[in-house]
Amino acid sequence: MKNRIVICVILMLMLSSCCLVIASGLCVKKENQSQPKPFLQQNNGDVKKWMKTFGGEKWDEGRFVQQTRDGGYIVAGFTESKGAGYGDVWLIKIDANGNMEWDKTFGGKEWDEGRFVQQTRDGGYIVAGFTESKGAGHGDVWLIKTDANGNMEWDRTFGGRYRDAGLSVQQTNNGGYIITGSTQSKGAGYGDVWLIKTDENGNMEWDRTFGGRYEDAGLSVQQTSDGGYIITGITFSQGAGHGDVWLIKTDANGVVSRCRSRVFDSPIWNYLLQRFKCLFPNPSKIK
Repeated sequence: MKNRIVICVILMLMLSSCCLVIASGLCVKKENQSQPKPFLQQNNGDVKKWMKTFGGEKWDEGRFVQQTRDGGYIVAGFTESKGAGYGDVWLIKIDANGNMEWDKTFGGKEWDEGRFVQQTRDGGYIVAGFTESKGAGHGDVWLIKTDANGNMEWDRTFGGRYRDAGLSVQQTNNGGYIITGSTQSKGAGYGDVWLIKTDENGNMEWDRTFGGRYEDAGLSVQQTSDGGYIITGITFSQGAGHGDVWLIKTDANGVVSRCRSRVFDSPIWNYLLQRFKCLFPNPSKIK
């Protein structure tokens, strides 16, 4: 009996030692584990982190931002809190730490809005948007060129009696500008993709429209390596559903060489629209 008790005590001591060793190991491991850090602290020390707000008591909005060559940023949008009218184009220059260096407003007594900005080769800026304060109609494409300090050098409007808007602009290889957006003043339907080529002073060299009987719009444009242009946007006139991605490739004169649609259906809409083939610009209008 005594032998059994002794054996039980020895076994209990052995188990306790094992448990202590295991527990101690777990504790040491836990102590050596690095504690999770807040998200912002996990970034490399060289990465700058900040948040800034700009605005007043009314509605103000940034629509596009691009990093500038000095490491700062340029923002285009609109403001109701300052400026001349109901809503003005707002251009804001920010340093690398998010501090405002300067800001400019452009507009009149009606609604005006900046939708895109790019730094130009001379260090200034080109802004595309739309204006209801000037131009020919209810809303026109507005192209604004500024110097490096945001002072307006010139501006141009393009449009007709209905609503037109500039949504993207890029400086081209020859120093001019290529603009895309939407037009209700011309073209085939309720709203068409509008492609506008200007010279370095903003004077129109040519324009093209692409679309069908429903609403279509160009949202972004870039010059391609072959000297032509690539546009992406949205089409309700062709494709598979109620609003498709539209990709349009043109040559240097804005003539379509290939047109493709990519489906981007909304789950809410389950019906198909009548399909239309790409509408080619009239070659007789090419300058």
